Amino acid sequence: MRGIKAHFLISLVYLGYVFYFFEAFFFEIFHLNICLHEKGFNYEQLLQGIREKYPDSHNKGIVYILSHMANVEMYSIPVMEEYRKGKHTQVYALAQPSKLNFINKLLSWYRVRPGMGVIWTTKSLFSKMEEVIVQKKASFCMLVDQKPKSGGLFIRFFGEYAAFPVSGLRMCMNQNLIVVYAAAYRILPGIVKLNMQCGKNPHLKNEIELPHAPHYLSTMALSEAELYHKNSIKEREKDVSLEMSFFVNWIEHQIRKHPEQWSWDYKKWSRDPAGNSKLI
Repeated sequence: MRGIKAHFLISLVYLGYVFYFFEAFFFEIFHLNICLHEKGFNYEQLLQGIREKYPDSHNKGIVYILSHMANVEMYSIPVMEEYRKGKHTQVYALAQPSKLNFINKLLSWYRVRPGMGVIWTTKSLFSKMEEVIVQKKASFCMLVDQKPKSGGLFIRFFGEYAAFPVSGLRMCMNQNLIVVYAAAYRILPGIVKLNMQCGKNPHLKNEIELPHAPHYLSTMALSEAELYHKNSIKEREKDVSLEMSFFVNWIEHQIRKHPEQWSWDYKKWSRDPAGNSKLI
């Protein structure tokens, strides 16, 4: 994409940051933000269905993996509604601390306000995750389209290999949490439409096929994105690598439908997979 069309798309991306500001500091304070379901999707049915589909994880939390589409903070609106009804476990968002303390306070306020918890991605990340998983059967929301500074899993994304972080997701899968993909797009400032999809969940061995399941509970239509040196991936990384490859293909499709909604200002494809991947 080049020329006027590309510049117009970029301008819409930056306009999304303006909308985010108003949604965070005005709409949220007055409880005006709205999260609708995309046509054909029902969140309550998804929750019920994944418990039936994976009976061994009925007492475990859920890990929602997502990318920077629209306002990711608004994805939590229906989730926290179910939590307040007692139908969902406590949800924690993983957050990378900024060098600016006021940014950390702002982010924490925005996420704690609706009832979520925040776990900072510091050296104590995994011990804190394990603690809330064991004690509170916690669920997690994590953005997985960041570019890790080193290592990571290289997957073909929009035609070229890009690095994706997998350590947080691996931790959740090792604890038998159910993986769910999430994406949303903004239709107006303060209003987003949410779509979710049950993940492939290769780590959950006891899977029950649900007759007449809606598309977001079936994994038959999911397909993999290309993994870099797939045959050389270590055994302990195979499940998380497979899950991430399915997510990357799914989220690329979501972004292609609404490219102006993907707020990404990093050089996602700047790292060369040769000599950079720690998973091979």
